[in-house]
Amino acid sequence: MPPRRSLVKKEESVDLFLAFDDGIDWSQVSETQFDAQPDAQLQTQSQTQVETQTTLIGGRSVAKLPRSFASPPARTISAESGSSTQTNDSVKTLVVDDEDVDYKALLEGAENIDWDNWDTDDDNDIITTPRKLKSPSKSKKFTPVKPKNLRGIAGDFQKVIVEVAETEERRIVVLRDVWSDTLLEKGDVVNIIGDWDGSITGTPSITISSKENLLIHHPDYLISATTLSDSAVCPRRPLISNLVRSTSNTRPSSLWGHILHEVVESCLSENRWDQKYIDDEIEEVIQGSLLDLLRIEKTIEEATEEVKNRASGLKEFSKRYIGKTPKPDAGVDVARAKNNERSLVAISQVLDVEEEIWSPAHGLKGKLDASITAVIESQEAPVSDRGQVKKKTFSGPMPFEIKTGDERYRGIQYRAQTMLYTLLMSERYGYQVDEGLLYYTQSEEPIKVTPSRNEIQALIVARNDIVYHMAKKAKDLTKKVEVCKFEPTTEHLPDVIEDERTCSMCYGLDTCMLYRKAVERVEDTTSPIHGLYEKKTGHLTESQCEFFRKWEALISLEEQDLYRFKKELWTMGAEEREAHGRCFSSMIMDESYKPIKPELNDPGKIHSFSYRFTKRDFHLPMLSKSGFQASDSLLNGHMSVGDAIAVSVEPDLLAIAKGYITGLTPEEVTIGVDHKLDPQDLADRTRLRSGGKALYDDVVEFRIDKDELSTGLARMRYNLAALFYAEGDARLLELIVDLRPPVFNTQYDELLDSPHQAPALLEISKPLNSSQRLAMERVLDAEDYALVLGMPGTGKTTVIVALIKTLVNLGKTVFLTSYTHSAVDNILLKLKVDADFGILRIGNLDKIHPDVVCYTLSAMGTATTMEQLEHQVMTPPVVAGTCLSTDQKAGLEVSLFRLLSEKHEDHVVDLTHQYRMNEDIMHLSNTLIYKGRLVCGSEEVAKRCLEIPSHQFIDDIHLKPDDKCDRVSCWLEYLLSPSAKAVFVDTDQVPGYDTRVGDLVQNQVEAELVYQFAETLIGCGIREEQIGVVTLYRQQIKLLSHLLIDRKGIEILTADRSQGRDKDCIIISMVRSNIEGQIGDLMKDWRRLNVSLTRARSKLVIIGSRKTLQGDELLGKFFGIMDEKKWVLALEKDAHRVHPSLSSKKPNRPFKRAVGDISPTRSPENTPRRPSKKSKVANFSDQGGLLKGRNLLRDLINDST
Repeated sequence: MPPRRSLVKKEESVDLFLAFDDGIDWSQVSETQFDAQPDAQLQTQSQTQVETQTTLIGGRSVAKLPRSFASPPARTISAESGSSTQTNDSVKTLVVDDEDVDYKALLEGAENIDWDNWDTDDDNDIITTPRKLKSPSKSKKFTPVKPKNLRGIAGDFQKVIVEVAETEERRIVVLRDVWSDTLLEKGDVVNIIGDWDGSITGTPSITISSKENLLIHHPDYLISATTLSDSAVCPRRPLISNLVRSTSNTRPSSLWGHILHEVVESCLSENRWDQKYIDDEIEEVIQGSLLDLLRIEKTIEEATEEVKNRASGLKEFSKRYIGKTPKPDAGVDVARAKNNERSLVAISQVLDVEEEIWSPAHGLKGKLDASITAVIESQEAPVSDRGQVKKKTFSGPMPFEIKTGDERYRGIQYRAQTMLYTLLMSERYGYQVDEGLLYYTQSEEPIKVTPSRNEIQALIVARNDIVYHMAKKAKDLTKKVEVCKFEPTTEHLPDVIEDERTCSMCYGLDTCMLYRKAVERVEDTTSPIHGLYEKKTGHLTESQCEFFRKWEALISLEEQDLYRFKKELWTMGAEEREAHGRCFSSMIMDESYKPIKPELNDPGKIHSFSYRFTKRDFHLPMLSKSGFQASDSLLNGHMSVGDAIAVSVEPDLLAIAKGYITGLTPEEVTIGVDHKLDPQDLADRTRLRSGGKALYDDVVEFRIDKDELSTGLARMRYNLAALFYAEGDARLLELIVDLRPPVFNTQYDELLDSPHQAPALLEISKPLNSSQRLAMERVLDAEDYALVLGMPGTGKTTVIVALIKTLVNLGKTVFLTSYTHSAVDNILLKLKVDADFGILRIGNLDKIHPDVVCYTLSAMGTATTMEQLEHQVMTPPVVAGTCLSTDQKAGLEVSLFRLLSEKHEDHVVDLTHQYRMNEDIMHLSNTLIYKGRLVCGSEEVAKRCLEIPSHQFIDDIHLKPDDKCDRVSCWLEYLLSPSAKAVFVDTDQVPGYDTRVGDLVQNQVEAELVYQFAETLIGCGIREEQIGVVTLYRQQIKLLSHLLIDRKGIEILTADRSQGRDKDCIIISMVRSNIEGQIGDLMKDWRRLNVSLTRARSKLVIIGSRKTLQGDELLGKFFGIMDEKKWVLALEKDAHRVHPSLSSKKPNRPFKRAVGDISPTRSPENTPRRPSKKSKVANFSDQGGLLKGRNLLRDLINDST
């Protein structure tokens, strides 16, 4: 089996650096050496990373670099060069700078170059037979490259010197014609597609001009073909549509088109075109679209009539165009056909439908309606009566694009889209795809789209311009964050086209004008669109624009992190990404797996197909040389159940299926995906691409990558932008942006005076204390909004439940939302006890608590009529679901609650009486966070403890022959005591060091201690449901979940997911333990830590390393309290081994080593890492607890529930 290769390849793939500079002594350069066309600029045709904005000034090239951008880290691909006969080279390069280039040597012989061969010429030759793309003889995966110092040369043409990363071989790239305007900058990545030769001084070189070769700028930015095709009308629109995405703008025409698309694709897949099948498919798809029909207020009958009218020609289409060979009447519309030329077509095979293809080589992606094999017969009539008809037959793969609208509208965009799909299919199928079919269902003939060189060039140039602006914004944000001077970026969009008719009809008009006003700060009173501009933005004030600029930039900053991880799918090899915990490499499909049919149908899922994979049981020779170690356990890493994934087959088949992880064990992963995975078919395709060679000796190896979904941020940006639209909600704009004070009335008093409403209100509020009743009063009196600040255990859930019941009694509808599913479901669980009204729970079934699944649409049964659906959706007065959330960074940690409460402190109602924690547990957060404001709601709550039903289990443990514990000092006995209500278990003497799993952290000793204590509690009669385990680290969650896999009742949660939950006993694993005292950022996040500390009712056990944790000032205060109360239990050496009968290391319970730990003498949990520089700790004042300001306290408390 040959060595594995990267997912991106062409015939020759070489690591290169690209240099550009104008710091040359031009007086020493002979003018005869630069007798070139004035606008020539260097270009290459291979995978290259470059960005340089250049113009010609005074007969020489001068760099005009974009303003203050930091270059992103470059990743390159390297491989051995192919033969000189290859037709499709690919070289990845990086723009750099140097002062040590021998320019004399480089310029030697330049005067002998035949520049006439570089003249611009239109070349529209059409290739009519499929040309197979040759595979490289060898390639390696992407690796980071450190820029070398080089200097470029220039004259009347643009020239860039590049250097091969590994061999330091220098190459030259020349950019000419339209490519001379490419905006490139030192440090950028480009991909060069074309042939290299030695025409310039013997140095390998390439020219990119209107005649030949392509340059792909920032190929790691994958632009969708649909988005790019819009640039034909407006270069600004693709970026606008990428920034802001709404899912609520369903229009009838869009829905009819979507339904018909599904019907045609089904007919193609099944090769069924009889009228009954078509009608049945229409009915089935409409049944699955009832929610959309409800949104647009259309009936099933109206939808059926509309779609059938649009599908009336499908049967006739199949008769003419479906078959092995073209039929006489199967003509196609050929855009550039000669007068005497006619083409016939037959669709002989359907390769795939809804095929999504990512092409890092071209920086493109797209979802093809259908991938087909077509037979096209071109007939050229004779020019005279005695001549013969010339026939030429083509057969090969091509895209089949289906459009349900009128050809007169968006015709240019649809043709461009089809052209781009030919590039994507070339990348996926390994053949030169030069034609595509565009079919309008309302026309009689499909259109044969044959892209010319000029058309492909124009689209790639437009794509390069789009990604230039995208990268420019990203680098601007990165640089400002690095220098700790974060400001909104102001220039990242092309100019407005200023065409009133085109702009007024654009779907992105509101967003475009908003960015022009708020972000770009354009003043316009004279342009052709100034009236439209004023209409859409005249209502906005400068402070409102400033608000939008700030929050839009913060969302963009969050977006950069997601994109950075996503592009690793095509810039990293499987093993390298696996070392970072974001990929499973060398996975083999378990073909014996039979998926279990789900009990409930979830319409939100894309799990059309389910598969199970295991690790290959041996490593190939090449893999051992990669420098990366594969993890022993699939639990090691960032990937968890519910995560989005992409499935690939290296080296060529990138993201052939997408879906989610549905099951995960140390040895197996189960996934649900949107496409069928046939190992034999995939093996055949890889064999085709490699010239008939079998890339896999026995079975196909897959890689499964974590896929970062960023569409939520585009929707979040839409929610932000919608506040500022001219047709938006002016009241919300005033309240949230202008911070107008909320208005209150006297409805609560009026209800108490009402003989009809007062009894129910008094009954519901009877169990509430005075502060909870005040909160209810404030909410019922609110005309805008009310702010209720509840500290942990103070009964926020109780108040919310009472409010929902009261509002429903008053005939109101309620939408219940939170950032986490657990917080929403916890309230629904309490409502479920006695609520006598309907509830609709929306969201992914995998994330919803099993006991509230009964409130989902899936559990209600599939609606077959609009009336049934309307009853299910519109009747329940309470709808519950989660809202979008982001990581807390660079300002995004400021919640809406905090924003409003800081401005309107007088309108906040505090809840201070807590009913969850006993007084010992409450003392921790009350002292550290709340400055003594928390009060136990009753004496019973204050004295609560965990009584052990039986000690027989622990007695039996000590009687075991292999037990090594001195019972007098047994750590388990100590923790079982009812008086041990809050205990820190110090592991320093054990010891129990944390270990790395890629870039994640886990602690196996702590996990073992948690396991043994949990097993002891259960053995002594405590129910599993009374126990909760909390940790801040996802890798520790997976480790603990595996150890406690048989204890289904024990909840194992992150701090975020534990919000709204409480247990009689909470065990916290702190994880961080190392001799250098590094605790990381998570442990410094006291909002999360405070949530963890306040989940326990009767017993709180915290396991960790005191030496490591106390270095932080906040945690140091925590240990001060624990010492004062004598709540610290120091474990003895090897405490986790003194009870062998409790050990998790039993048969059928493997205990895996962590990645990167190769110590032959010590177990990984007892192996300290090399000391490093001690991290700085935060500086906080001792006055009044950890929080001095009321505003920060409010936000912290609100996030801690």
